[in-house]
Amino acid sequence: MIALLTLLASHPNGADPQPLADALAGRWDNAAQVAAEDDPARPHLHVRHAPFKAEALPGALVYSELTVGGSQGGVYRQRVYALTEGETEGEIAMAVYELAAPEAFAGAEEDQLSALTAADLVRFNPGCDFSWYDEGAQWRGGIDDGACRIVSSRSGVEMIVGGEFTVSGDVFTHSEDGRNAATGEVVFAPPGGRANVYDRMAE
Repeated sequence: MIALLTLLASHPNGADPQPLADALAGRWDNAAQVAAEDDPARPHLHVRHAPFKAEALPGALVYSELTVGGSQGGVYRQRVYALTEGETEGEIAMAVYELAAPEAFAGAEEDQLSALTAADLVRFNPGCDFSWYDEGAQWRGGIDDGACRIVSSRSGVEMIVGGEFTVSGDVFTHSEDGRNAATGEVVFAPPGGRANVYDRMAE
């Protein structure tokens, strides 16, 4: 009973972030989707999620590294996700950080990630944070509609960015889209509007 009361005091909304971090952990690859669709617009993507702890950030932390062209492809995106208890019932909040020197952390493992300091991290637009919920059969996370606004470094156009992740057992999905904030025109979206679907890879 004491242990249960302690758990409830730590997570009054019932939203312990550690199970979500555990569900995301591992290597994920969309090779099967690429082969099935046979669509040149669908890139071969590989994602590595590495959970870790660091004094620089609270909560359950996950380092995310996306490569294009499979596991040996070029590193395209690196992020640090900080998962903490959300403000609403059952919510897990996911703050997003970039790395000040991303090339120094390509391929990083837990020991190097645990040494991250505040100087190594750059807070991404808080409007682009995710809210996650346990739906029973899967976890689902998304950005609040209209909250994430960024200016394209290429075109200078302000975009409203949307995103959704799901994870269920050995399947992880990721979809991200952007539309012109002034006109509503779609600037980017996954091929055919279908999310990238990754299968868990054996370690």
